[in-house]
Parts: sequence; structure tokens; C-alpha cells
Amino acid sequence: MKWADRNVRDFPWRRTKDPYNILVAEVMLQRTKAEQVAPVYVRFISKYPDFNSLSEAPVTEIRDSITSLGLEKRAIGLKKLAEQMVKQYHCRVPRAKDELLKLHWVGNYIANAVLCYSFGIDAPTVDANFARVFERVFSLKLNSPAQKDKRVWTFAESMMPYVRGRCRIFNLGILDLASEICTPKKPSCAVCPLNMICDYGVSILAGVGLFSRKKRS
Repeated sequence: MKWADRNVRDFPWRRTKDPYNILVAEVMLQRTKAEQVAPVYVRFISKYPDFNSLSEAPVTEIRDSITSLGLEKRAIGLKKLAEQMVKQYHCRVPRAKDELLKLHWVGNYIANAVLCYSFGIDAPTVDANFARVFERVFSLKLNSPAQKDKRVWTFAESMMPYVRGRCRIFNLGILDLASEICTPKKPSCAVCPLNMICDYGVSILAGVGLFSRKKRS
């Protein structure tokens, strides 16, 4: 969290707590880089500022607005999500996870993202990048895809009492650390703020003579 205070990246959806904006952003971010999403998101929110305007838009028009992101079924997903929010929830995004999970296109990750980023509730956002950091730091042996392994979710949730209301910066810190430093290939272990406690980092740095320390049992 100390590293995140100084280093988290700036994206437009990180400047708002509006649950509509958060939901739209998270749907767009699935399997897509944030840098690619940013300009599309800005134009989309300007054109469709709320659930009502999005629910009334033709699917073809929505698809045209996000076509550069690929994964065209997202257009149908956004349309159905907006219609559901208008008809069943009167455009009020629920604050309970079990209700969020009833929404179209919403799984554990997006539900927790809304809870954390919109409502300030301590809830981890475990994706493949998040899971990679935990897998390396703590030598967790996870199934593939790792982000769907219940053990990493349980492990992440066990950390929530320690973030003490700062879950947003905790989640963003892990996600950006994974993007900028703890990358899938050739991670920058020498400059990682977790290298003193990371099992993977210790082994890498010891191998090049930069660090020596017994791994945890």
C-alpha cells in the first residue's frame, strides 16, 4: 500500500465512485489492457452516461462504440446489464454481493470491484495478475486459471482485516504491481517492494548474487 500511494496508475474510472461507471469499466477491462480501454471508456460514458441511456441504445450502436476492444459479445452484455438494472433495480446498484452476482455479466471479480471501488467495502479483486503476485510471493500452488481457484480468493480475503479500510489502494497496488513489475515474463524483482518477503523474488535475486536469505518454511 505504501508503494501504491506513490505509484498507482491514473485511469478515468479510478477517479469516480459511481457504480455505473465502475460496472462499465470492469466489463470493458475484461481480457483487455487498461491503456486500450481508457479512450473508449471516456467516449462511451459521454455517450451513455447512465443505465437508462444505455438500455435504450441499439446493440449495434453499442457494439460500434466498443468495437476496437474486441470481444463483441460485451455489447450484448452491457445492453442486458443496463436493461436489468432499469427493470429490476430501478437503476440503483445493489450493495450486497449476492445481489450483485445476479446481474448479467457480473462474477466474483466485478462484484468485488463494485463493492470496493464504489462502496468502500473491503473486498479483494482477484484476477490473473493479482493471483500471479500471490502465487509468487507465498509459493501458492494454484490451478489454472489461477483467478478461479478458490484458494487464492480465500487467501486474499484473509488479508482484508489488515488493510483496515484501505482496500481500494491495496487492490490497485497489487494490480499495478503485477502490470508494471511482477510481469508474467522477466519480472523486475530487483525493484519490487515485496522482494524481501517474496519466495520467487528471493530465489531470483539469490541466483544472480543480489540477495541471500532462507525461504520461509
